[in-house]
Amino acid sequence: MGKWTVEVVTQVAKGTLLGDGGLEVQGCIIDSRQARGGEMFFALPGEQVDGHNYIEAAWKNGAVLAIADEARYREMKEKPNIPAGKALLLVKSVVTALQELAKCWRIKLKAKVVGVTGSNGKTTTKDMIYAVLSQTFQVHRNKENHNNELGLPMTILNAPLGTEILILEMGMRGLGEISALCEIAKPDLGVITNIGTTHLELLLTQERIAQAKWELVEALPDEGKAIINAEDFFSVQKAIKDSHSICYYGLEGAFATPHIRGVQPRPWGELGTSFVVNFQDEKATANLPLPGTHNVLDALAALAVGTMFGVPLDIGCKGLSELELSKMRLEIRQGVLGTILINDVYNANPVSMQASLNVLKERAAGNKTLAILGEMYELGSSAESGHQEVGRTLAGLGISGLITVGKLAEEIAQGARLAGYAEDQITVTGSLEEASQKALDLLSRLGPGTWILIKGSRGMRMEKITAELESSE
Repeated sequence: MGKWTVEVVTQVAKGTLLGDGGLEVQGCIIDSRQARGGEMFFALPGEQVDGHNYIEAAWKNGAVLAIADEARYREMKEKPNIPAGKALLLVKSVVTALQELAKCWRIKLKAKVVGVTGSNGKTTTKDMIYAVLSQTFQVHRNKENHNNELGLPMTILNAPLGTEILILEMGMRGLGEISALCEIAKPDLGVITNIGTTHLELLLTQERIAQAKWELVEALPDEGKAIINAEDFFSVQKAIKDSHSICYYGLEGAFATPHIRGVQPRPWGELGTSFVVNFQDEKATANLPLPGTHNVLDALAALAVGTMFGVPLDIGCKGLSELELSKMRLEIRQGVLGTILINDVYNANPVSMQASLNVLKERAAGNKTLAILGEMYELGSSAESGHQEVGRTLAGLGISGLITVGKLAEEIAQGARLAGYAEDQITVTGSLEEASQKALDLLSRLGPGTWILIKGSRGMRMEKITAELESSE
């Protein structure tokens, strides 16, 4: 962020200042090790790690101002010594101070804000929007998926002066959470990628998930615009009843006619997809370094955002061709025994797992295929049916072999069986180590040229299997 004085921060956060109010601050951190010089360090109290124990470390590493919980500070037996050129601000709540400062900085920036949410593809779509808009504007976005009540305000506070557009991914686990993030972010434009079954465990019905996601659109000003997936039933149903201006994007237009449409998607390069984009009287070809129609849809959402800011389609497509991919999302790696790995272990739910299985089948282009699939979390009462649905998709695609990892993932095998998948193509395992060993045994039979998909929820740590099956050459 641009320079604020400690005195201004004190006024906004309504705290008690110890130290020099004339010091300048720039940027914010919650990890003392990330200080580079001049930052505010928010000493977050936690059960495992208490930021108050790292105030002196933050100062030593270069932070100028530490913001601490007043009650917690008063309890400390050994209070930090405030060196010259440093300051300490005591507040009622460190989290509230962080959020209030972010609200204030968002206004000071005078940037337009694009909010992004959805059950699948939020982070990828955010990165694609960044790729499109940064061709023309000064743009700032969340790092990775820093999309919650801490990550979002930190993203805003770390946006430098001169930022013209803020792209803010918004995550949620329950009703009211996106509303709270929007209260901080004040979005001008909202993108909903889709409304799926993620978080069903907490919200119980898909209608409630739709309601929670739609809080982003409800938070838009009257003149705000919503970018909506024309292939997503629940999104379109909500959009029909909404008074905001809606821009639909899509391929087939299953539930609404797309304003911006992708046609003729086809494989491009090792893992990319080429497609033609039509918007009003404009037409351009996009070469996206990602596979699968789900990624084409996310790219169309990004191009739709671009059109809202006057970015020509061909310029937006150029941005997409230069997209930098996040780690552990559909990475191609060389596997042992002459195999090819698709490492897609960042996270998983039924929709994304089915999409990745389609990518596996498409890219293998007639070669043998093996899917190593772990458990999917947060599906609630849909856990059994969600896993079985993946198994049915796998069977329908004719994947050569299936290895499941974990108790819940056994339902993937069951779904495949019920769809007529042969028992001798299924291997059920209970651990990463067992899955790796069984995979090596199976690959020796399937032979060179086999394509392997490795995917599961983040908590499964499926990348350990990738490490075992990756070629060391």
